[in-house]
Amino acid sequence: QEMASRLALLGMPNVRFRVELGQRKEVGPSGQDTVTFLFSANKNGQLQNITSVASGGEIARVMLSVKAMIVCDEIDTGVPGEIADRMADSMHEMGAANRQVISITHLPQIAARGAAHYKVYKEDNDTETNSHIRLLTAEERVEDRAHMLSDATLTGAARNNARALLQLRPTKNKKKNG
Repeated sequence: QEMASRLALLGMPNVRFRVELGQRKEVGPSGQDTVTFLFSANKNGQLQNITSVASGGEIARVMLSVKAMIVCDEIDTGVPGEIADRMADSMHEMGAANRQVISITHLPQIAARGAAHYKVYKEDNDTETNSHIRLLTAEERVEDRAHMLSDATLTGAARNNARALLQLRPTKNKKKNG
């Protein structure tokens, strides 16, 4: 029931979801238990193995819903903007419940909702590539969001849009027009 209600919020109002547990005859490298996720996104659809019937976007939303009840990892691949915004709401809810949420994302709707933003980048020298991470300042967050919203040439419109996304973050749970 919790899965269905989470998925309805993520644009899947007619979803049906069931987990079937079973056992193999013999214990193997993965143990003896089997877990099958049965899924239908449509009212009249037959429950089938999720790997056989779900699209990439549907699988991403199911993963977020499962992980929202457990733990969140990179989750926003292949979803449209409105659903990304709802996914950001789910992750924000997890953080508000005293869970640490770390999201590696290229979606500005999700990145804007974070309490902090770290930039992960690589630098090459003559012999190796090194990965780095650093906390961005408020203005660097605007520039980073603007890059997510724009092409290589940043415009004033992209920066204004980025600022608007970041300003919506603290009041996201209030009415959109108030």
